[in-house]
Amino acid sequence: MNALLICPADRPAVACLAENTPLATTPLLGRTLVEYWVESLASRGVKRILVLASDRPHHVRAVVNDGTRWGVQVEVLPQSRELTIGEARQKYASSPEFAEEHILLLDCLPGLPDHPLFESYAGWFKALQSYFPLAITPSRLGMREVHPGVWIGLHAQIAPTAQLQAPCWIGEAALISENAVIGPGAVVENCAIIESGARVTESIIGPETFVGQMISVNQSIAHGSTLVNWKNDSCLRVPDAFFLCSLSERRFAAESASPLGRLIALLAMILTSPIALVAMLISLLRGENTVQLRLGVRPQRNVRSAALQTFAYYELASGSNWLKRWPQFWSVVRGDLAWVGNRPLRPTQALELTNDFERLWLAAPVGLISLADAHGCTEGMNDEICAHASYYAVNASRRLDWFVLTRGFFRAAFAIPIRRRSRRAGAAVALTQLVPEQES
Repeated sequence: MNALLICPADRPAVACLAENTPLATTPLLGRTLVEYWVESLASRGVKRILVLASDRPHHVRAVVNDGTRWGVQVEVLPQSRELTIGEARQKYASSPEFAEEHILLLDCLPGLPDHPLFESYAGWFKALQSYFPLAITPSRLGMREVHPGVWIGLHAQIAPTAQLQAPCWIGEAALISENAVIGPGAVVENCAIIESGARVTESIIGPETFVGQMISVNQSIAHGSTLVNWKNDSCLRVPDAFFLCSLSERRFAAESASPLGRLIALLAMILTSPIALVAMLISLLRGENTVQLRLGVRPQRNVRSAALQTFAYYELASGSNWLKRWPQFWSVVRGDLAWVGNRPLRPTQALELTNDFERLWLAAPVGLISLADAHGCTEGMNDEICAHASYYAVNASRRLDWFVLTRGFFRAAFAIPIRRRSRRAGAAVALTQLVPEQES
């Protein structure tokens, strides 16, 4: 028996929940929505599950992997947009192996169809409160109900003077300090820290979130430094880390080459330098600059963020194909580029990515050689290149990297390294040389 799960994409009513991760992988009592559904379907005898994800499918794949831990086969299929149940049935589930009740849109928790998650923040909060008893599944180890309505996870540390008022949920490895008051109606997710004297009532504290001393969180959802009042739908960014902050926020660095990879890049740059010097000489004879400065966008954790981090790299003006990228061997040595990844986009190109499927381009490392290069698509940003970039972001592996390297080197071996000068460019240079003579 097979099943089909459709992950939700944009839900404006709960937009803050999807800032750092898709709605399907947003934390819910120590698990994610897609995990609850896969486990529920596995308990019903389903053996194969297709997960359709349009919003950051690489996050979904990282959570469910191949389904081995549930004893089922799980396959994540990236989509350009969220499909309706009818579209998904026609495209993927037309065979009798897919029962009608196993084609699902993930907009509620298993067993709570009357509690929609994404219509409002209040609905999200109410659904979590109702799911406390149902969340204790056989696969969850260490979670126990120490008092009626008070659940505490494995390795949670709670000070003797802390007050836990039912109903409340304390996640795994959470830390509740002296004189803190948790509840009623409180959820403290995994690895959160509540400092001494703090009070959390009718609120959700996200995983790895810090709540400072004497801070009161009431009728709110706190994820990192983002505070949402679920009752009136207001959102606040707390600038002071002493009050509220994320314990996991770090600068998202590009994946760079290993020390051996950097050494190989340096040797490759030295060995190919005679050809590069010829290209530079040709540029000088043509009256052109030898190199051109480019600005690239670094990969980022949140592909929906409008804040872009950039870096500088260079190209040979007269180079073609691989020779054009010769200066970027030095970018590999410096750590700005990996050997294999998606090609760097200019800031203007990054802003042209229109949906989450295309924005996956920015979720992968920036590389000297891309999957698109291996398939012969070396320049531009057309639909085919975007598809290759998104595919690599979701399916990046060592085996795929070796495929890209070998195919990329093979194509480079038969490429013409020197760019021919176009007639239009030559005419433009000649015109600029004639204008001063006429003026004199």
